[in-house]
Amino acid sequence: MKKNNLILLALLTFILFILTHPAASMEAAGSGLLLWYEQLLPALLPLAILSNLMVYSNYMQAVTKYLYPLTRRIVPTSKSGCFAFLGGMLFGFPMGSKISSDLVSRQKISKAEGEILSICFNQLSPVFISGYLLSSVLEMPQLTLQSYAALYLPPLLYAVACLKKLRPQDAKNAASDPSFHFRIIDAGIMNGFESLTKLGGYIILFSILAAALHTYNTKYPLVNLACTGLIEVTTGVSYLKHSTLPPQYVYPLALFFVSFGGLCGFAQTCSLASSCTFSKKRYLTCRLCFAIVSSILGFFFAYGAFGS
Repeated sequence: MKKNNLILLALLTFILFILTHPAASMEAAGSGLLLWYEQLLPALLPLAILSNLMVYSNYMQAVTKYLYPLTRRIVPTSKSGCFAFLGGMLFGFPMGSKISSDLVSRQKISKAEGEILSICFNQLSPVFISGYLLSSVLEMPQLTLQSYAALYLPPLLYAVACLKKLRPQDAKNAASDPSFHFRIIDAGIMNGFESLTKLGGYIILFSILAAALHTYNTKYPLVNLACTGLIEVTTGVSYLKHSTLPPQYVYPLALFFVSFGGLCGFAQTCSLASSCTFSKKRYLTCRLCFAIVSSILGFFFAYGAFGS
């Protein structure tokens, strides 16, 4: 009952802010919509459609057949899980969780393996790290390799430890014959648009939430900065560009935001993986631990690069 009252209070507060601050709400919603339309939609929609086609048509097996002997030396997944590992690393967030969820739904991998892969290989892509974060925002391209190590090593090591203990096996129907027809293409396209439309809705809502935070709290800008990064990672990272903090503190804070992924990212992950009931508590706990480790490593890297 108390939980329902809190949810109702939050919704009423949200509506009250939109009614009393229409200009700020519209600006935040417009910024979120532009972020979705200009960056996420063209970047993620083709990948979402193509990953759907690979999974639904079973041509994924042609990829894993040749790459699995190499990837299992790094991460001990099942053969089908190899595709989720590679897709999550290459395509980035939130495609990692979607691919893992699709494989579980298609009974290609077990739920336990899918949960581990969804937690560990649902990071923001290397292109986002090197292109947007380090080059455009922080202007620290010299820390690219260090950033990759700080962000990707903690979840990688955790995944290896968990998967070695789990010893995942391929599902019985993982060797289905490949097939490709227009129904699969139509389903892949519609599924991709549905997933990306949901992401747009979450980004708009959390952008308005961040705007409410900055409207009501004007005395403590550092609190706004930290909370914004925890709410929506892209917005939080963009605010770091104008922060007065020294670079040896800005850099690890940015790594924390990126590794955690934000509450908006958590909501998007839950939406894309809604067909599989992965543990939300475990996801948040692990991502928070990854973020802490990444920020600690980032502090040492920044200290070495910029000095005290």
